[in-house]
Amino acid sequence: MGGVKMLPEIMYDAKMPRKSPWGVIIEKPENKEARNVPEFRMPKSTLHQIPQVTYPQPPSVWRTHRRKPRFIQPRIVEQPNPASLKKQCMYRKKLEKEKSKSIKKKSDFFLSKFTKLAKPKQKGTYIWDEKVEPERLKALINHLSSSVELDQLYAAQALGHLGVDEEYVISALYNTLQECSSLPLQYEVARSLALLGCLEASVMKVLIRHLKEVSLHRREDALIALKMALQAWSTLPKFEGGPIGAQSSLIRNLQRLVNLQDPLDSTAFNAAICLGYLDKSNPIARETMFMCLAQKDWKKRMQALVMLVSQMGLVDAVIIQSILEQLRLSPVYKHRADSAQLLGTVGLEAIQEEELEEDVFDVLLEKLYEEPHLVVRQSVAMAIEDLEMKKQVWDIVEKQLKDEREDIRRQAVISLGVLGIRLKSVFFTLLEMLELDTSEDVRIQVIRTFATLGMNNVHVRKSLMHKEQTEGILARESSKALKILDKLSGAQKYLMLQSYRIQ
Repeated sequence: MGGVKMLPEIMYDAKMPRKSPWGVIIEKPENKEARNVPEFRMPKSTLHQIPQVTYPQPPSVWRTHRRKPRFIQPRIVEQPNPASLKKQCMYRKKLEKEKSKSIKKKSDFFLSKFTKLAKPKQKGTYIWDEKVEPERLKALINHLSSSVELDQLYAAQALGHLGVDEEYVISALYNTLQECSSLPLQYEVARSLALLGCLEASVMKVLIRHLKEVSLHRREDALIALKMALQAWSTLPKFEGGPIGAQSSLIRNLQRLVNLQDPLDSTAFNAAICLGYLDKSNPIARETMFMCLAQKDWKKRMQALVMLVSQMGLVDAVIIQSILEQLRLSPVYKHRADSAQLLGTVGLEAIQEEELEEDVFDVLLEKLYEEPHLVVRQSVAMAIEDLEMKKQVWDIVEKQLKDEREDIRRQAVISLGVLGIRLKSVFFTLLEMLELDTSEDVRIQVIRTFATLGMNNVHVRKSLMHKEQTEGILARESSKALKILDKLSGAQKYLMLQSYRIQ
């Protein structure tokens, strides 16, 4: 039973197993120590070499049968139905109970229960209608004859700020000025009278007296009141704006203030502006205004430009360049809008005389699409129309609509939103761009242009309603545009009904 090991019989025509390919890779070194460390050599690459396999290999390599393709869950999660929401699991019910308890605890600290019971009192908003205004004015006029000086000061200041230039108000203030002996009350009454347009000699003498004071605050306050009063006086026609009392004395004191102070100081600047209103050809006022054009204070530069162009009637290359710089670089949007209006005031002939027509045209064309505020873009469009450049701008913008570059087309659409559309072909081009343009930004600008121009057209509404039914930013912009167009149509219908009723 010890048995002899039986070797397996080798069947005829049976193939012998191949030798391991590792024999080529593994070499047996001569040293015994080196034999324990195996060394590997990569086989030489051949044309029929098997592509490189990543390790570890996936289990699918040893799979003998193909599995059926499994169901792939869609990435968009379906929202639950109202019916499924009612059948909540226990965990969700528990969360809702805890949330309701926390809300009840917080509500104990709120005063909402008590405020609901109490009826809130409506705040008295002083809208100066015919019913409220006379009562308020009579009460302030009665306070002018009060025995308390603070009440008199408050009444004088309030009457000046309200700006109601009725005869009985001015006569009450004037009588108080003649009767009172208090210097502070005299100043407040004279200041209010100047703001209401009463620039007689007795009023101006009180203000001139306070211009000579050492108190910087009182001097600046008097200059601001004079500047406002003289600005309103300069806008009146000649037969309505009467002569100013003590005008020569006022001019002399204002010149003294400009000469004593730094020309760029606020006191000297306000005094120079008052001089410009009193005398358009005053050399001290002109010199101060030109000095302010070289400074970085945008507010003073704007006031100086308005004084030089609108009041003094001066136009040269320096002034036009300053207006363009104000339009391009001023951080205040109102200054940019005013500078565009100043260009219309300057006129095309004066710009052509200074050979600055191309510079003005380029800046205005750039501001049509670059400016973020619609008010400034509209003032730029009005300046283009005043300078007779609208046809040239239209030709350029209509060609830009067919440009290959996306940013150029978008700029053209923004410009048309301010200039308006002059041809039917351009209108249908915009409709076609809304449907077929490859850029989403351009299509958004087309929608906004239709809303800005108030184009309540059948084709426009149909296209916008079609876009509103889709998703994304185009749908949101279309809904906004439709709301704007609905408001415009409602306002037009109301005006038509009103005109029909009047007839």
